[in-house]
Amino acid sequence: MAIFQTVAELGSFRQAANKLNLSPSVISHHISKLEEDLGTPLLYRSTRRMSLTDAGVALLAASQRMTAAAIDGLAAVQRRASQPTGTLTIAASTPFSHSPYVETFTRFAQSYPDVHLSIQLEDRSVPLEGSNIDVAIRGRTDNLDDSTYKARKLGSVHFCVFAAPSYVHSKPTPQSMDDLADWDWIQSPPVPWSTFATLADGTAPERIPHIVTTCSNFTMARKFVDEGLGFMIETYPLVADDFRAGRLVHILPQVKLRPIDVYAIYPTNSPQDGLAHLFIDFMMDQIWATEYGFGLR
Repeated sequence: MAIFQTVAELGSFRQAANKLNLSPSVISHHISKLEEDLGTPLLYRSTRRMSLTDAGVALLAASQRMTAAAIDGLAAVQRRASQPTGTLTIAASTPFSHSPYVETFTRFAQSYPDVHLSIQLEDRSVPLEGSNIDVAIRGRTDNLDDSTYKARKLGSVHFCVFAAPSYVHSKPTPQSMDDLADWDWIQSPPVPWSTFATLADGTAPERIPHIVTTCSNFTMARKFVDEGLGFMIETYPLVADDFRAGRLVHILPQVKLRPIDVYAIYPTNSPQDGLAHLFIDFMMDQIWATEYGFGLR
């Protein structure tokens, strides 16, 4: 139909052949084949001129509508590539609502204003299978819901121990993680002490501190800490600014706890040029990723 349209609009097989970079015989073959398939002539040919039959006139109008629709469709795809659009659904834990992690979402939204972000923050691992989640950010990859998902390592973050100055000043200075057994622990998220407190060399503390409260929400747990009710363990980027401002005290800074690897989990069939990969690449390029050793390639 595209060849027919070109011939009809130019009124010449030879001119159509030149425009389409085909030989006149190939042009003639395609027109003859189209007429054969339709069972009716489309063009009247003579040695001096060419004209359209009634069927040819009708087909030309339909072909021109088809071509215009195709051009619009291709332009829309090109706009989508240069200015991504659509909805991106992301699942992450509640600490991602705090700096510096939350800036990843806001900067992405600023960079791609036509993308609608749907962000689900929960402190439990949301099942991926059967969900509409495009990217899940998790600190582990075990027990993946389905083999149709891939995991890309974003980097590693380190844990640290911290408390409010008022609480720290009321306690003897600890020398090791075992010394914290005499302190009060704000447990968040609700995971075993050994999971948090294991040293970089794999050594786990022998004694467990007194648990003041167990909370699955970072914001609430942090409020307990700010009120001087105990200490907490979380990833360093979440509290680095508080250390610098003196709002929190970094306890046992010389002790290196085992880091946690963070992954972006996404469907295997997620397109390489899709929103999920765009967001993951964007996340790894953030300034804070370099500052805190998170997002190493």
